[in-house]
Amino acid sequence: MSNKRRIFLVFISLSVGMGLSILIFIKKNNGKPLDSNDYLWLGTNLFFSLLIIGGIVYYFSKKDQNNLKK
Repeated sequence: MSNKRRIFLVFISLSVGMGLSILIFIKKNNGKPLDSNDYLWLGTNLFFSLLIIGGIVYYFSKKDQNNLKK
């Protein structure tokens, strides 16, 4: 799989996940606008999602570099 396709799939999955999270928050609030705590929660969710994805990318890039050295 090419890097361009991987980035596209990660972007789509993050977008769908954040969209579903926003819909869940709106449903929880009975259609009322989101408040600052909801936005903070969604931002934290996005931050940790990106952190986990970055860790996985770092792990696999190191693994690929070690395989190339052998």
